[in-house]
Amino acid sequence: MEYAHTAVLSYQLFFEALFCYHAHIANIGITVNIEIYMSTDNEKEQNPPNYRMSYRDVAMHKVMLQDVVRTDAYEKSINEVVTPEHSVLDFGCGTGILSMFAARAGANKVIAVDRSPFIKTAKEIAHKNGFENIDFYHDDDQSLQLDEKVDVIVSEWMGHCLFYEAMLEPLLAVRDRYLATDGIMIPAEVSIHAGLVCDEDLLDDLSFLSEQPYDIDFEPIAHVPFQQTDLVALDPESILKSTAHLGSLNMHTITKADSPREFTGTIKPNKKAEIFALCGWFSSELSKGVVFGTGPNDMPTHWDQILFPLAEPFMVDPSRELTITISPLTEQVGKEQCWSWSITDGEKTIRVNEQEQQQRVLLDVPQGKL
Repeated sequence: MEYAHTAVLSYQLFFEALFCYHAHIANIGITVNIEIYMSTDNEKEQNPPNYRMSYRDVAMHKVMLQDVVRTDAYEKSINEVVTPEHSVLDFGCGTGILSMFAARAGANKVIAVDRSPFIKTAKEIAHKNGFENIDFYHDDDQSLQLDEKVDVIVSEWMGHCLFYEAMLEPLLAVRDRYLATDGIMIPAEVSIHAGLVCDEDLLDDLSFLSEQPYDIDFEPIAHVPFQQTDLVALDPESILKSTAHLGSLNMHTITKADSPREFTGTIKPNKKAEIFALCGWFSSELSKGVVFGTGPNDMPTHWDQILFPLAEPFMVDPSRELTITISPLTEQVGKEQCWSWSITDGEKTIRVNEQEQQQRVLLDVPQGKL
């Protein structure tokens, strides 16, 4: 996710930290949080949170550039799509890597856009590598002003399970203003998928607070891990083989008005099992024949998967088809990313609304002794 590069992976840190990489290793029950940068109050006053920059941004860009699945796929797609007659707009350019791919593929003109001050560094990188035909714009979707439309828009806009970066609507706004008739979008289509998590080690991790560690009763918060999402990197053995396709977005035709707020699909479990969570991920068709996925059965990427825990174990059986629903509730810039999810076999249903759970604990607490 290279737009603005204030990306984070957890709740209000969205605009409080420039980067927080949260990797959950499910098979051994370890959660690792690496907080790269946290601004002070003075810095917040001097620099609007959407636009501040730290040299530590480089750590985040390095993570994404090291994601060879992602980066190689984009390079291959750009090489196959871009011709010398094309003008290319790279929206959310980050380091400018996709802009440089487009220039190297022979594009007639390349426009790199990012709202982060890091774009000045991106320009330096491009010039260092001899790319003089890239125009850099320090703008967002609202402030960007171009004199003409472009033939190709390329953007690595996807967050975890697509919606974690709140970048879809700005991208659609740019597309509607600046993509030429019959223009090309990279990616062309994205899809959401879900799996059934049967890993008992993961259940042990979710249950940690319920087991009174250190002889302390954590009952007031013991239920919370079962009611909030988490970023995970699951092994293929952690989920059942049967998975669900929950929906696709055609990036040429989807509009802000019809962008779905709910994704639903069905699964026939391949075996009888007890499951403890759902997990969600996305796949992307960048252009014809250039596809990658971010699920447990795919090559690892920096996107990993999102875990959607269930409040109690759910027994599944091949004789009962399951309906899975996952809904991004707050796909807005500057808002906490919350989700709701559910599973039903027609007899039993479990629903979780993360936003409702958070609202119950977001109470004003007076300063001083309680």
